[in-house]
Amino acid sequence: MKIIALLFSLLLVSCASTDSLQSNGDFGDNYVVTGKSYDQIWRAATVAMSTDMSIVESHKPSGVIKSKVVNGTAGKVVGFFIQPTDTSAPSYSINIVSKKPFQSRYDKDGEPSVWEDFKQAIKRQ
Repeated sequence: MKIIALLFSLLLVSCASTDSLQSNGDFGDNYVVTGKSYDQIWRAATVAMSTDMSIVESHKPSGVIKSKVVNGTAGKVVGFFIQPTDTSAPSYSINIVSKKPFQSRYDKDGEPSVWEDFKQAIKRQ
């Protein structure tokens, strides 16, 4: 029984946390979107971040959406960061960062499928 409890504890610790996701130009993938409003970008980002994932944090005033992957790598988390959050800026920077279990704090990467889902959602607006 102790072994099962220990294994369960290790499994919980190994899951990546959305708290560890931060926007940083050095990690993840960076994109620029022009010709769309902040509300259009936010709606498309919400669609992209809920495709095969479950949104666990969403804060429109700061431009942050964080999700956990439900179909794919167990324990993987993804962050979608939009700047600026002005309603009608000429362009918006998007930083998409993902983190897998057992990945070092500094080893963050992007999530190309989220960008593809975002592009499809923004086209429909």
